[in-house]
Amino acid sequence: MARVVVDVMLKPEILDPQGQAVQRALPRLGFDGIVDVRQGKRFEIELDGPADEAALAKAREMAEKLLANTVIEEFTVAFDPALTGAATTGTAATTPLTAVHGAAADSASSDSASSDSASSDSASADAMADSMRLAGAEQGSD
Repeated sequence: MARVVVDVMLKPEILDPQGQAVQRALPRLGFDGIVDVRQGKRFEIELDGPADEAALAKAREMAEKLLANTVIEEFTVAFDPALTGAATTGTAATTPLTAVHGAAADSASSDSASSDSASSDSASADAMADSMRLAGAEQGSD
C-alpha cells in the first residue's frame, strides 16, 4: 500500500488573502516576528499497490485534474516515509520524485490572473480579517 502526499500552494506571484489575514492576526495573539504567511492544502492519499513511480504518476494526475488549480497553484507529490512505512535509505522513499508543478511554464498566464484579482484579493483579505476579529470577539463574550 502506498501513501502519497500532495502539497498544493498558491504560486508565489498570486496574492494570498488567507495568509495575509493570518499574518495580521498572529501579532494580535502575541506572536511577534512574523514576516510572511502562505496558506495551502495538503492531501494524504492511500493507494493500492507498491510505493513506486506509478503511484506517484497517479497522484500527479489527480493533482493536475482535481486537487490543484494549475493556473494559480503549484503542487508537489511525494511519498511520506512515516505514512508509507518505507525505509529511510534510498531516494524513492525519502525525496519527492516530482518537481514543483507550474513554476515557470504557467507564470505568463498567472501574471494576468494575479493583476486582475489584486483589488478583489485585498478586499477579501480585509473581509476575512474582519470575520476573524468578529469570531474572536464572539468567543470572548461566551
